[in-house]
Amino acid sequence: MFYLYATSSDFTLQNGLIKLGSTIHPVHRMRAYNTGDAPGIGLEKRYLGIWQVNAKSRRELLSIERRLHNKFANLRKKKRTEWFNVTIDDVAAFLNSQPYVVRQLTIEEVNVIQAKSELPPSSQDIDEIKYETEFIAERDTELTSNITLKQKFFDTFLPGKAPRRIQDELWDLFETICHDDALLENIYKGIVQWPTGTGKTIAMLMMIVLAKERCVRNGTIYRGLLVSPKNDIFKTICSDFNKLSEFGIDLYDGSDGKLSRITVPTNRHIVVMACPQSLLIDATGMKNLPVMTHVHYDEVHRITGELYFRLLKDMLIQWKTQFLTGTSATPKTSSPEQHRKLAELFGDPHVLIHRCEVDEAVRKGWIATPRFTVCTMPKKDTGAYAKAVALALKRTIQKKKDANLWRGGKVIVYLPTVAAAKAAAAEAIRCIPDATVYLATDGERTDKEFVDAIADGTIRILFACERYREGSDIPGLEMTAVLIGDSISAYILIQIQGRALRTDYAGKEGWCLVVSPCEEGETEQDVLDRTALDILTFIGDARPLVKKDFEKYVETYFGDVEVGGIIISKEETVARVQAAYVRREYAKKTPKERYHSIRKLNAEMGIRSKTEYFARAGEHPNFIEDPKAYFLESWVSWYDFLGVDCSSFPPTKADWVIACKGRGLISRTDYQQKRDSTLPENPSEMYEDFTNWDKEIGVEDEIVW
Repeated sequence: MFYLYATSSDFTLQNGLIKLGSTIHPVHRMRAYNTGDAPGIGLEKRYLGIWQVNAKSRRELLSIERRLHNKFANLRKKKRTEWFNVTIDDVAAFLNSQPYVVRQLTIEEVNVIQAKSELPPSSQDIDEIKYETEFIAERDTELTSNITLKQKFFDTFLPGKAPRRIQDELWDLFETICHDDALLENIYKGIVQWPTGTGKTIAMLMMIVLAKERCVRNGTIYRGLLVSPKNDIFKTICSDFNKLSEFGIDLYDGSDGKLSRITVPTNRHIVVMACPQSLLIDATGMKNLPVMTHVHYDEVHRITGELYFRLLKDMLIQWKTQFLTGTSATPKTSSPEQHRKLAELFGDPHVLIHRCEVDEAVRKGWIATPRFTVCTMPKKDTGAYAKAVALALKRTIQKKKDANLWRGGKVIVYLPTVAAAKAAAAEAIRCIPDATVYLATDGERTDKEFVDAIADGTIRILFACERYREGSDIPGLEMTAVLIGDSISAYILIQIQGRALRTDYAGKEGWCLVVSPCEEGETEQDVLDRTALDILTFIGDARPLVKKDFEKYVETYFGDVEVGGIIISKEETVARVQAAYVRREYAKKTPKERYHSIRKLNAEMGIRSKTEYFARAGEHPNFIEDPKAYFLESWVSWYDFLGVDCSSFPPTKADWVIACKGRGLISRTDYQQKRDSTLPENPSEMYEDFTNWDKEIGVEDEIVW
């Protein structure tokens, strides 16, 4: 039989450590017990629990053991050890819920095994001891020598942690791609779309390692080019990329102008980091690089510069590049130019190698809960904007503190110009005296001090323009804020909001304060509706959005929000944003399309008369005061406009008059009392040429001379 076990000693239990392993003979496993890397363990070792498992071979037992270890990988004492900082209750709860566990041995059975292990082995135990010893040796070989490339990758880049579902899936998907010769007859193009904070760096490294292994199998040299629009991103990821040496890949950092000073070898597996500006230089840029097997573009929604874009397209052909990959939280873009470049490079629609939704990332605890909050101000000069931003910051920080959601203390504020950033910083110093203010603008940079500062809850505010908008991962960042204009680039808002989604602590909410000028008569609620609608339609796919989409996105990005001192529920926000969406979509239609759109809506609302239409004006999302004049060219009748089924009614007024007289209906009273379903309830709303009851069906009095 096959077993999993949990064992410890008084010493290791005091330190919160339990050893989790597998065995064929629990008695002899305890006799052959190896204390491994748990210091101070004494002779008082004992089983805390033993579980019989349904395995058919020693190999299958080792596979089941790996599942147990992966479950608690984040609590592992150190890499490749069997000691974990877990409780026996947590282990038991997990194993007793697994289908491969047959049963947990009783306390009495465990005590018997423990007692037998303390006795010397008899001559009858020799075969069992030999079999268990062979298994222990096989297990140790499995742990140390027979490590797959996938295991080595995650051990290197995620030491002591279990890979996330999306990371595990991406490895399998891209490994399959790298083994598909037919798929790779031409350049393979694809994008990984994961929310900020879920590990896009791991995705890049994964694709580089797997593409390199394909080159090794084919007897060729791997050369990768990693492109990013910002040098700051390279500074964030460089330490991880240096670990590629574990896989025989050398890193050449060409960021910050260093590309001109490096010589790229042609006989080694390498990755070159560079920004588009450096790659454009004729003598030392892209044209001077050797053939690149793999080009990866980080933040692929920002393919900067037409000259660079054209050169990259030409070089991909010239190099006969095998892989063109990209990563982004939002490859979809509201910029027509960026969409064109993305489509020309990656195709339209582009291939998504793997996608992770924000709501899953929040649910799994991979990122903090994203929250947008909105503040408005009248349209005035820069000075007024600076004051409004500072005051909005003060209120929002206090609101986050009051909600017990303030731990790290860091805030980044993005302004459109250097002058605006400096003005807002000066106002913040004045109205938030307990805050430390930093700048990340040309000529005045104190941002390194901001990044390096301890995240202890002290209010630290960095004012910036473009810097730190993408690719940064700053511990203790509680919220971001941005001043936007009349229109909004939703993908920029998503990127900015993503900066605060690092999970520094359980229950964290990454807030993004949107400060927006408003038109005369526009309220904070109007701006919230506008902002939410832009974000939600941007996040959504090409299909029309329905109520469940709005419910999902509002729950993920907004929740209950405070507007003008009033708490607005998720349900109310869903209703308002959905109504705004209907109005926006309606505005895109032709007059004829609008007519049929409202006609369908009237029917869905069950409106049966002109009187009811006006009575329900307040709840009608597309109410029109005078629809007959508005739809003059499409107008048929009120019944047609209301979507009333007229198939059983006489088609013309003349036919209706004949039908009424044939049934002896000669007055309005007769009609209302004796009408059946083949006659309209309100003929004046069915027939446009209807005049009045007496004239249409009344009997003329006989004239006596």
